[in-house]
Amino acid sequence: MPKLWPLLLLLLVCLPVACSTPPLDDDDSVGQWAQYVIEKAPPRRDLLNACEWAVVQAGFPPAARDETRGSVTSGWDTKLQPYSKKGRRFQGILKVVDNPDGEGLILKSRVIAERNMEVNDTMNPAAAEWERIDDEPARARILMQHVLSQLHITG
Repeated sequence: MPKLWPLLLLLLVCLPVACSTPPLDDDDSVGQWAQYVIEKAPPRRDLLNACEWAVVQAGFPPAARDETRGSVTSGWDTKLQPYSKKGRRFQGILKVVDNPDGEGLILKSRVIAERNMEVNDTMNPAAAEWERIDDEPARARILMQHVLSQLHITG
């Protein structure tokens, strides 16, 4: 029994950290989403593969794929600047959802933007203090177009 106490203590210390992980920011009711209805859609797996390639082609770091949500979320594309509050970072999200009309799938795209609020050490990514700003709808449409071009669809 005494050997279990360190494990129990470790579990109690790690549990709050695991529960505080921020949720994926892909809620359809939040942000500016671009969308396109794909009437003759390929299988969802193939469409998610195309989304992963599109993220890289659009200049984002490699993506994390979530099969159950039908989403692909890129890493942060960070653009630091030497001037205060001018640094930006961007994250692309692509989602594949069922069309409520029953025909095909809906492809949704969003690009989240944040600015660096750090005043003194603006070029240090570890010191950055990120604040959410308005989404980038033009970049979201470009990201979506990368997917559509792989499917040979002109949007």
